Amino acid sequence: MLNLRTSNVSVGVLCVVLGLMAVLVAPRVFAQDQAADSETAAELVEDGLDALSDHAEESGRRLLARVISDFPGSVEAARAKRALAALDRGESTPEERAAIKAGIAERAAEFRRAFLLDVGDRVFFAENSAILGGRARNIIERQARWLTARPDLTVVVIGRADDGGGRSATEILSLQRAQVVRDRLIEGGIAEARIEVKAAGDADRLAVCDGPMCQAQNRNAEVFIKEWHFDGSWPKSAMSASSGKGSVSPVSVRRADPADSVSQ
Repeated sequence: MLNLRTSNVSVGVLCVVLGLMAVLVAPRVFAQDQAADSETAAELVEDGLDALSDHAEESGRRLLARVISDFPGSVEAARAKRALAALDRGESTPEERAAIKAGIAERAAEFRRAFLLDVGDRVFFAENSAILGGRARNIIERQARWLTARPDLTVVVIGRADDGGGRSATEILSLQRAQVVRDRLIEGGIAEARIEVKAAGDADRLAVCDGPMCQAQNRNAEVFIKEWHFDGSWPKSAMSASSGKGSVSPVSVRRADPADSVSQ
């Protein structure tokens, strides 16, 4: 009889525990289910478009289809239908194009970083001169080889001058410096159509200071990567031969070592 009573007590305790667990867990499960269904139609559309921009087409289609089924007749459902129709036609939505544009800008920043680290992005000149020295010619030749391997890039050569004189004189000299670098790049095999030139004069100084060694840093021409032309598909490695040096961060590194300012 004692064993039977003990068994009944145990069963009763177990039932109480299970009941308490049900009371505690059920609200959580209900809350999770409710949260899963609590996304608004607008949020689902954005999630779907983000998935398409990330090339997760199956996930994007599923999210957009859910908007159409769960929110029939809504503005978001119409938007989801247009996005799916454009996808079926092979067209991109404005959201996708915006994402691609942002990706292109980021990729161009990666190329700038890699270009700077691999070969250097500028050469320096003697005072009141637009003549390239031996070191400058070697740098430009390496720049040309680097750019030849990446035909989807366009550049702008920015000439600078901090050699005294008036604004007109510095602009003319800075233009001459940009042009001589451009011509050298063309000799190295870069198509002229890929290169623009810009005369910055003394308005875009690398260093703001007095003294000939410091001012010499502002007598330069910089090869700045302007654009990467998106061809409709993301390459596995847009940096190709950059040895992993390309950084996503759009950093513009400025050299401040006076040794770099010596005439080349």
